[in-house]
Amino acid sequence: MVEFRILGALHLLGADGRELTSVLAQPKRVALLAYLAAATPPRLHRRDSLVALFWPELDQEHARAALRQALHGLRQALGDGVLVTRGDEDIGLDREQIRCDVVEFERSTEAGRLADALDLYRGDLLEGFFIRGAPEFEQWLEDERARLKAVALRNATLLAERSEGHGALAEAAQWSRRALRIAPLDEPALRRLMKTLDRLGDRAGALDAYETFAKRLTAELEAEPAPETQALAGAVRARAAPLASAVAELLPLETAAELQNPAPGRPTRGRGRRARIVAGAIAAMVLLAGAAATVRLRRLAQATAAPPIRLVERRVAVAPFENHTRDRALEPIGHLTSDWITQGLAEAGFVEIVDPQTVWIATGRTPISVRGLASATGARLIVSGAYYLEGDSLRFLARVTDASEDKLLRVIGPVTAVAATQGQAIAILRERVLGAVGGLLDVRSGQYAALSGLPPSLAAYQRWSLGVEHFYKNEFAQAGAAFLASARADSTFVLPLLWGAGAYINTDSLGKADSLLRVADRSRDRLSPSDRYLLDVKRAELRGDFTTGLETAREMLRASPGSGVAIAVLAWDALRANRPREGIAALRRADPERPPARQYPPYWDVLTRLEHLQGDYSAEVADAMHGRRQYPDRLATLSDEARALAALGKRADVWRRLDEVIDLPWDPLATPGDVMREIGTELRAHGDGPAADSAFTRALRWYADRPFGEQATVAARAKVAMTLYVAGRWDDARRLFERLAREEPRDIEYRGYLGVLAARRGDQAEARAVERKLRGLRGPWLLGRHTYWRARIAALMGERERAVTLLRESLQQGREYFPAHVEADFETLRALPSFRGLMRAKE
Repeated sequence: MVEFRILGALHLLGADGRELTSVLAQPKRVALLAYLAAATPPRLHRRDSLVALFWPELDQEHARAALRQALHGLRQALGDGVLVTRGDEDIGLDREQIRCDVVEFERSTEAGRLADALDLYRGDLLEGFFIRGAPEFEQWLEDERARLKAVALRNATLLAERSEGHGALAEAAQWSRRALRIAPLDEPALRRLMKTLDRLGDRAGALDAYETFAKRLTAELEAEPAPETQALAGAVRARAAPLASAVAELLPLETAAELQNPAPGRPTRGRGRRARIVAGAIAAMVLLAGAAATVRLRRLAQATAAPPIRLVERRVAVAPFENHTRDRALEPIGHLTSDWITQGLAEAGFVEIVDPQTVWIATGRTPISVRGLASATGARLIVSGAYYLEGDSLRFLARVTDASEDKLLRVIGPVTAVAATQGQAIAILRERVLGAVGGLLDVRSGQYAALSGLPPSLAAYQRWSLGVEHFYKNEFAQAGAAFLASARADSTFVLPLLWGAGAYINTDSLGKADSLLRVADRSRDRLSPSDRYLLDVKRAELRGDFTTGLETAREMLRASPGSGVAIAVLAWDALRANRPREGIAALRRADPERPPARQYPPYWDVLTRLEHLQGDYSAEVADAMHGRRQYPDRLATLSDEARALAALGKRADVWRRLDEVIDLPWDPLATPGDVMREIGTELRAHGDGPAADSAFTRALRWYADRPFGEQATVAARAKVAMTLYVAGRWDDARRLFERLAREEPRDIEYRGYLGVLAARRGDQAEARAVERKLRGLRGPWLLGRHTYWRARIAALMGERERAVTLLRESLQQGREYFPAHVEADFETLRALPSFRGLMRAKE
């Protein structure tokens, strides 16, 4: 079926899915086809009426000849059967052969499917389209544009009213925003949005919408908002409070010290294998950060020289703007400006935008030529610029250069603003850069005209940047404090809430992480497309819904095929969902010797885990060794290599790696003792019991050598107890877990260990009592942990098929696949076809 989209950007696709450029290159043919497709009511049209509409300047003979030629061209392009006739004079379209979005829009509206209708309304009818010498067609087009816009506005308004009537204020705000995007100068739509945001507590968002509207009204009509609208803005302003206040209502702002020392009852053993998997997935967000947020990244990832790469036609790189003010305190403004322009280009969606880190790795701290940046990133268009201080004002200039010819294409600016309000100048500059790049690439303005808003304040941006530095080093307590301070410093800056949620996840404060994500979701319109996908992925993962998380990650990668962020997010979610082939294929799209993969050490962690799940231990060893060459002092990368060697039965090589463990810097998520315990578990799973026992002994010795104050912490004692359990010293483990359970009676892990210990010593009554308690647990953040422990208890009591059933349930509830394949408590299940089928990698 032919597809014809004329709401917003113009698209005409043949039955084979290819763009019909022969028609799109002929404006009269486009106009004729649009009229036949969209004119109401649907009908056949007389030739006389068509020639009068499109060729009024020609006599009847020449006008009919022009119509015949246009129809012939359409028939050739569209294929047989799309154009239909009745007799010699009537012409129309077969609606079964061509799908037009205008027709579908009106059908959905008439059927009451208003949200579906709005999905089809991507902009004005034939937006930006014009043909000369056809005044009656132009009048028809203007009338239809106005009619369809009114229908779309009414649909959005009805949806907002319905949502508000059901108490779904966040959804009502989204529909109200949509209404205002459809009709940007409609004051009732603005007031409805402001009232909804005010009720949600997002008063900063309400005022931002008002200011944007007022500026547009002044610029386009030289008018002011109505007194009613101004009065509403004044009332909201009087009640205004930062978005961070809403965060404070949901959860108190912990200090770094409080995050490092969780309250009794909070899970503490998240610093093991699962926490590292979560940390790696959340750390994929670091690829979204601007260059200023990665000031120390070069020490972690020294980029290696690589051959030049081919320039991509529609790829754009934005260089950090140069500081010509002679004031080092204003240095971050250059990164803030480039970040904001980059986000705007990404949200507009008409170019492939280079990740900010990739640009930073290429530029570093020294100037780089346009050709040099192009060679490093493959971008043909380079946006660069500078800013200057004139009195108390900042002046911005931007340039767009074609790197393939080293030719300056556009100079944008100057844009000037008082230094204290530089955000307004950066926002204006961003819109002008988008217009310039869109014009150079012949992009219709409607694709990016909806972008609005100001960048964050400089103070908020600097705190967020500091938080990203802590986050990348796995210093989640300090990162969380910095992110929430950033959110409090600027109520319009939503991104720190995403990162703050990541910090909470890595301290096992899942409820608080969800609270932050919910607050961020209220203002999702302020997020870039990548950030919105990431928000949805993280919310799905917090529900344990890895299927939805993976599907969202796929959509993210489809929308940004070259994005390192999308690749990393999909790979981690593929690991959780036991789809190693898909995750490996995504990672192979990135060159590990080039940014952004080159500055992302967890690339090797997720790649080797995926290969481990797939059973390709030789590839796992090879990639782990590659990772160690890049990061020789990284404990997690050494652990990756030792795990692969253990799976291959190379005991001597494993011992050499464990000897190196002691001398490496600690990872905040893993100590040398943790690595020894996990490698011992891997050795035992692959049949080398004696080597496993030796690894466990070394781990216990390492824990015993720690300072007394460190040994006395709950987290340290829990790690010792877990090591005693895997080492088979069950009486010692039981005594320690009983003490821990008395101190933290709500901890699921301690209950679970006491249950499996009871099963191992043959105390079935105690084991079943523990299982009953686990079965009765309720709550949103269990993520299958309680069911997983029930499966372990059932396996040890000989109830093998029930254990497999419970294990399957735990995986469906959000338990991750990766640890289960080496779990010693499942030893009796390994021969079962049902267990093997459950553990088999999904295709």
